[in-house]
Parts: sequence; C-alpha cells; structure tokens
Amino acid sequence: MIGTTQKPVRLTFGIALFIFLSSLFSVPGFALELNSIPQEQLNQILLDAEKNFKLVETMKTLLTQEKNISLFSETIVSKGFCIFKRPGKLRLEFTDPFKSALMFNDNRVYKYENFNGDWKKLDPGNKEILGIIMNHITAWLGGRFNEDNLYEISGFSNPGVTILLTPKSNEFKKFILSFELGLNKGLNGLDYIIINETKNNFTKIRFHNDILNEKLPDNLFDGSLDAPHPVEPW
Repeated sequence: MIGTTQKPVRLTFGIALFIFLSSLFSVPGFALELNSIPQEQLNQILLDAEKNFKLVETMKTLLTQEKNISLFSETIVSKGFCIFKRPGKLRLEFTDPFKSALMFNDNRVYKYENFNGDWKKLDPGNKEILGIIMNHITAWLGGRFNEDNLYEISGFSNPGVTILLTPKSNEFKKFILSFELGLNKGLNGLDYIIINETKNNFTKIRFHNDILNEKLPDNLFDGSLDAPHPVEPW
C-alpha cells in the first residue's frame, strides 16, 4: 500500500457512502512495514494511552478518507469531520464531494443525506451492523482498544505507534482482516485508522485539526430532528 502514488478521484454520495460503510468492518498491509513493539512495552503504551484518552471528554476533528480498491486505479477521496462526546455520542459527517451524516447517540444510529441543499432523514438500514461500526469508533476514541476481547492486539513503530487489531472470529475476518490505529504523539488521540478488508483493498481515514474538551451541546447528536443540527466550521 505504501509507496504507490495514485490520483485522487471523487465519487457520488451513494457510491462513496456505501464504500465507507462497507469498509468499516480490514492481513495488516501498513503495519507489516513497521517495527514490532515488544509485548511488555506495548502493554505500557496501551495503559498510558487509555489514561490519556480518558482525559478527553469531547473532540472535534476534520477527516480525510482515502479508499483504495484493487479494481480501481485511482484513490477515492472524501472529506468531512468527526465529533465525539463521552460516554457514547459520535457524529461522522461528510462535506465533500457529497453531504451526509451518521450519528450514534446512546446506542442508537441515525442517518441523513443532503439532496440539493435539503437534508433528508433516512432509514439507516442494517442498524445492527451500523451500530457495531459506530460503537467501535466511539470505543477507540475513548481509548478502549479491545474492550470486548474481540481482537488479537499487537503494536508497531516507525516512529509513531500503530496498534494492530486482528479479529479473533473467523466469521468477522470474512469482512475485515484487521484494523490499524495510529496513535498521535501525545498518546491522547488517533492520527488515522486503516481498515484492511482484503490484501489489496483498504481504507485510510486521517484525522487532523483536533479540538479537545470544547463544550459540545447534546443537540449536535440529536437524531430525532428532521435535519442534523448545524456544526460551526473550524
């Protein structure tokens, strides 16, 4: 995956959202190029990270998603933002090239799509799968990397720290081979998530311009409204 240069391409909302959701369920392509961290050292890193992540009550961060599919010669790029609030609130919103929003609020999932400037509330479809996806991201942002003991966990460095999560379930591996979580320098947030669906298909989500512990009203995650509550740009 690393070392190949591909031209970014933009997709319509329907295709890109499908790709994003299907990808969030990924043999470790990126981590194989890094240096393995000894288990004792990794255990300490995880303890330190969990302690630091717990100090983050809220987070706003911009995101760039890069989707690589073996059938396509170009990387599919979309941009947006993520907001998080403890203990169980998450909002993922794409702003370019389409506008859509997913919200996870106290174990319930809500979905919106923007058509020609108007927001429409949609049936989220497979709520169980979406719930698992959103719950995973919420847990990781809270520093809980293997809360339900679902993964074999290992670590790599070069020079930052990457946590590799490999599903223990063979059924799960039919959809995702592994997740890679890049910890930031302060060990209090994520720089990126990589989802390896197959050996040649992967998605990388980069986070940047983090704003921590800013007061965030609960209505930003309110899925009972006809449209998602607007978020001030940063």
